[in-house]
Amino acid sequence: MQRFLQLTLWSLLLVIALVPRAWPHADLELQIEGLTLQLEHQPDNVEWLLKRGEMQRRHESPGLARDDFKRVREIQPDHATVDWFEGRLEVESGHPEIGLRHLDQFLLANPDHAIALQNRAKAHLLLHQPLLAAQDYQRVIRVSAKPAPSLYSSNALALVAAGPEYFSQAMGVVRVGLKRFSGEVSLTGLGTDISLAVADTGTAQSLINTLPASILGLPQWKARLALLNCEAEPSAENCKAAALKKLQDQ
Repeated sequence: MQRFLQLTLWSLLLVIALVPRAWPHADLELQIEGLTLQLEHQPDNVEWLLKRGEMQRRHESPGLARDDFKRVREIQPDHATVDWFEGRLEVESGHPEIGLRHLDQFLLANPDHAIALQNRAKAHLLLHQPLLAAQDYQRVIRVSAKPAPSLYSSNALALVAAGPEYFSQAMGVVRVGLKRFSGEVSLTGLGTDISLAVADTGTAQSLINTLPASILGLPQWKARLALLNCEAEPSAENCKAAALKKLQDQ
């Protein structure tokens, strides 16, 4: 009896652990089924087709999503947003060239669409065009009423990906972000990494000094402190190379 109770308890615990992960997909499946039933009665409803295609994208069913978006184009070739839906789908599905064409077309008519700009930035990065990605992130920051700290990080990292000659510009983006979000840890970390990569130990130290001891005790910050102390030594080239590799691996 005790063995049975133990097995039952473990089964319940397993269900509790797994159900939250299953809920989002189950919820999407129910919504997709509901839209499919509706479309049986109105098969040419483009808004329902777009909505189902978007849900299929989120459900990680790109082929089914493409079918819905293709049907939208057949019914309404000049639909205002289908290029965005298709562009985002193709970028996320590993086809950035196709996605870029759709997003370029959509952004011609909607140049300040923040999400489409971020989707295009991702496409540029996948196509090894970091400066174009940086331009898109910079535009998102300009048009957003409340740009998130992650946008500044993404903008700076795109400039870092363009090469060491753009590190100074990347650091400028970080500084602007920190003026808006003083003490923001991820931006402070990125600024520290850029400073260490160019052996600017003074700036690295000043950024580190803005953080509480509880943060500096974390492994990633201990690693940064080790690089900072290493670069203070007379022979620091190996340390600078390690800092550069760490930055470029982000």
